[in-house]
Amino acid sequence: MKKLLILLLSAVLCFSASAQQKVTKNRQFKDGEKPNKEEIVEKKCKRMADKLMLDDAAAAKFMPVYKNYLNELSENLDFKKLNKDSEPNDSDIDKAVQDKFAKSRKIVDVREKYYNEFRKFLTAKQAKTVIKTREWKKLKEKRLANTDNSRQQLIKKRLEFNHDKQRLDKNSPSLKTE
Repeated sequence: MKKLLILLLSAVLCFSASAQQKVTKNRQFKDGEKPNKEEIVEKKCKRMADKLMLDDAAAAKFMPVYKNYLNELSENLDFKKLNKDSEPNDSDIDKAVQDKFAKSRKIVDVREKYYNEFRKFLTAKQAKTVIKTREWKKLKEKRLANTDNSRQQLIKKRLEFNHDKQRLDKNSPSLKTE
């Protein structure tokens, strides 16, 4: 019985140690530093070129244009949040909403501009893939997740709506045909 217990404990320890090594390997950066913005953009460019299966000539044309696209897109993605400490007045809210509209227009303009640039040396399907990348979705989701726990609020509103709907259904007289 003791041998079985020791064997199980050693197996668990070996498994947890190997799992820990995998986690630390993924989080290590070269020279112990995090990559800077240029390195991240470079990796994204290489990943996208691999995803599109571009040859060397097309990749050489693609890389600088895609770098510019990512830089312009990131410049337009930083939405300003309202100050949570004080109660915002109508003019602050109106200004914030107008700023979001303007930034959204700029983002659409940037995407359209670079779609046309990509179409000069990529197929339509490849250009669509570049414009609709996961990075865009991730940035958008990250922005939404950071705004006042928006998902929890959405779920809460849906639950309240369903509760109100059920209450109205109970109170409303059923339609009977005579």
